Amino acid sequence: MTAVTTAILVDDHQVFREGLGRLFEMHGVPRLLAQSSRADEACELAAATRPDVVILDLIFAGAEEGLSTARRLLDRNPSERILFLTAVKDALKVADAFDAGALGYATKDQGWRDIIDAVEVVSRGRQYLSTTLINDPVEQDRLKRRGRSLEELALLTERERQIFDLTAAGLTAAQIGSKLSISARTVESHRMGISGKLGLRSVMDIVRYAARAGLL
Repeated sequence: MTAVTTAILVDDHQVFREGLGRLFEMHGVPRLLAQSSRADEACELAAATRPDVVILDLIFAGAEEGLSTARRLLDRNPSERILFLTAVKDALKVADAFDAGALGYATKDQGWRDIIDAVEVVSRGRQYLSTTLINDPVEQDRLKRRGRSLEELALLTERERQIFDLTAAGLTAAQIGSKLSISARTVESHRMGISGKLGLRSVMDIVRYAARAGLL
């Protein structure tokens, strides 16, 4: 007999959480080991129950706690399999979710069969992306553009990437130099290297590039 996939569900919308839990119970998959409304309980629940999949919302009470929770889960257990299940349909957030280490991204406007399928796919260690996003050309274009930006950023040296991030965060050359224990002139030299590799012409171009890549 094939083992039933197990999961925990972490979502602060009580009606949705309880309703989905009942659907899982009715259909026998996945077997829900625990549920919580609090993102900060996810790590403890996962450690205590060792589920095949952690089903996690992206937004908790107005804050994007899902991404930081996913990172904490994977810090504790790098083999944790995380499925984001959220109302957020934004390609940049999808990219952030996968960057954080999630294996799947499902949306709450999918049917229950699709959600169960998402859990099963992730439980097998495979990536899953909501069909509502796959079929959305606008979001797919945004995701592709972000992907291209991240590929270009990989051309930067470690020091250039540090200076890129600090520049995008609004620090001046002098502030960056102080933070990295180098001179402001050296910072400007690295900025010239960054601009050459990314085709940028100014500090504001670096900020706009970071915003377009979803890094701010």
